[in-house]
Amino acid sequence: MKNIFSLIALAVVFAACKEVPPAINFEESKQLRDTTYVLATVPAAQDKNVLIEDVSGVQCVNCPDAAVIAKVIMDANPHRVFAAVLHTDLAALKNFVEPIDKEGYKSKYDFRIADATNILQIAGIPGSLPRGFINRRFFAGKSERVLGRQDWATKTNEELAIPTPVNIELTNEFNQATKEGVVSVKLTYTQAVTKKQYISIALIEDSILDVQEYEDKQTFEVKFNPDYVHMHVLRDIITFATGDAVATDQTLNIGAGRVFEKQYAYKMDISNLINVNPKNAKLIVFVHEDVPDLNVLQVQEIDVIE
Repeated sequence: MKNIFSLIALAVVFAACKEVPPAINFEESKQLRDTTYVLATVPAAQDKNVLIEDVSGVQCVNCPDAAVIAKVIMDANPHRVFAAVLHTDLAALKNFVEPIDKEGYKSKYDFRIADATNILQIAGIPGSLPRGFINRRFFAGKSERVLGRQDWATKTNEELAIPTPVNIELTNEFNQATKEGVVSVKLTYTQAVTKKQYISIALIEDSILDVQEYEDKQTFEVKFNPDYVHMHVLRDIITFATGDAVATDQTLNIGAGRVFEKQYAYKMDISNLINVNPKNAKLIVFVHEDVPDLNVLQVQEIDVIE
């Protein structure tokens, strides 16, 4: 079936929230097709959207509160704000991210993936959780790119007001029998850009029931919810974790009217341990700048199954 939306390695771990060089990509990108051309007439720019990357953990008592904040922001800006929840396997965050194994409470799933770690290694490693990125921007007046949840709404609003130089249009085809799909991406630049451009495609899954640590708001006790609904969980990065170059020819100047059409293959059975329910799965596609800037310029989302 088709859905069409026209909106839209390892490095040494430094001290908390410091950036490091790009992580090494051990996996291949799943790109199938790549075409570019120039339009005679430049279309109008889309409204700019926002990506919230929520760095979370199942043994983080305040992470459920961060999820609520992200949901409030998304509900206030439908089809403009999207979230991906990153569970890293970094040893520095072990106490927050390890699966729960307590008497009476045991995690069914391990949400930690190397792709999340690779993202943090270029964007910044938090010293505690929850933390997050808003369009991966390093905001003026901040000492680091990683933001506490109290800043997410304000910074999201700032990003929503900024023009985007690139439009994203998505078409998806998914074979329910094979549990494999192909997403087609059309990037149209409405303004010239000078910084190197990258595309990332994230597969996320909603409505996963599993145990989560939390703080009782009345007694301030640490408790466990065995039926917590985990939303927007990052399950796989279809491109390289740090993104694929938009222009494979790095000498190409990207001016207004330049179009890139790309196709990527993806699947629900990521590994023996990660099997995504396609009914609860979405693809988040975003264009961003190279290190050290990393700024997300536009983001769109499409359901795997409409």
